[in-house]
Amino acid sequence: MTSVRPRKAASLADALAAPAGVVRLSVIGAPIPTLPDEIRHLSDLEVLTLNSNGLEALPAALFDLPKLRVLNLFNNTLTELPAGLSRLSRLESLTLGDNPLRTLPDDLALCTGLRELNLANLPHLDFSAAWPLITPLTALEKLSLYQNPIETLPEAIGQLQQLRVLRLFACRIEHLPASLAKLNQLEELDLRANQLAAFPFAEAVFPALRRLDLSYNPMTGEVTQP
Repeated sequence: MTSVRPRKAASLADALAAPAGVVRLSVIGAPIPTLPDEIRHLSDLEVLTLNSNGLEALPAALFDLPKLRVLNLFNNTLTELPAGLSRLSRLESLTLGDNPLRTLPDDLALCTGLRELNLANLPHLDFSAAWPLITPLTALEKLSLYQNPIETLPEAIGQLQQLRVLRLFACRIEHLPASLAKLNQLEELDLRANQLAAFPFAEAVFPALRRLDLSYNPMTGEVTQP
């Protein structure tokens, strides 16, 4: 049997014309409102980057890619995702930031292999409904939620005990939950440009912390940084 050499496709048309062996596909800045159902034929695809394409909708066929590990949909015009996200059983990294999403798919909570999740700048998303879909993702190591009107972090964020990077820049946060202290693997905590008057944790709580940024907060007390 002749083996197919793994390759990075030059374009979407190139990938669909010869799908066998395509492991990486990057389409950036192309005016494509949706993807064809034929995307499901890219059965070897591991990394798919679809930034800044004006995508308005996605076919459910996108979730028929058995080897997909990285899905980047940053800066499109998506208001929702189709059902079936959890069919991407190998998914490790999902970027949905900078879209007018109003909801997250219910089965996001079942994507328990996710290690990186970017939900930055989703101004139309109701985070009170989104948190129950995020906090079950206990394998997460990097969570980016910056530039969202979050205001309050739930106590359940303490479940994400594998987090190494937590980015909460410009989220209007006034208070931090006590459960944040459970995130003792944190190496980077970005809390810039919020409404924090204090940082209520001692240095020893986060022994791995290398970067703590509290700039542009109305802090009234001293903060001990590692």
